[in-house]
Amino acid sequence: MAEVETYDISEERIDLGSGVTVPKTWHARVSGEQDVPATITVRVEWDAALGRSAVALAALEREGGGVDITSQVLREVRTHWIMTKSAFAVVTVDVESGDGYSERIPVGEFLAREQTREDREPSDILYDAVAVYRVATALSYPPLKLVADTLDISQSTATRLMSRARDSGLAPEVRIQEPRRAPAVDPFLHRSGPTGPSRPGGPSIGR
Repeated sequence: MAEVETYDISEERIDLGSGVTVPKTWHARVSGEQDVPATITVRVEWDAALGRSAVALAALEREGGGVDITSQVLREVRTHWIMTKSAFAVVTVDVESGDGYSERIPVGEFLAREQTREDREPSDILYDAVAVYRVATALSYPPLKLVADTLDISQSTATRLMSRARDSGLAPEVRIQEPRRAPAVDPFLHRSGPTGPSRPGGPSIGR
């Protein structure tokens, strides 16, 4: 199975609101991908124009002699999957702890908490939807799908919530159209994220 390693993680972090931060840039390296006899390296950057993380560079280096990197090999490279998978190692969320202070947790742990939360008040759901939406943009994962799956609501309800958040000014960055299909990554299996060095920084931010 392919392993994703993150490195060269920028200490400058982009504040997306709701306590969600993402490094401005990072690299991910993958070897062992099926049908790709090479080591894959991608550089991920936060893209303000797209409003999400994006692959800025992708490169392949063959693993030994007797291998030719052809156009067929290039077509097998899952850059979106690599980007999203690696993002679980670097995206963090600041949440309020019981003693009134904030706690910085990995994004996978945040999503697991939100998915299993049982004490959510009706007044909380809009703020929680906005936080999950911002997580999704950091991961470059379809945000409306992630909001619906995390909060256990229909996608049409998620769409209405995010339209309300945008129109009220709570989350003016919301884009209702889904940008792309979801990569083959289960967001709720990443409680601690993939292995790799991470140096989160930046201020603690509440709702």
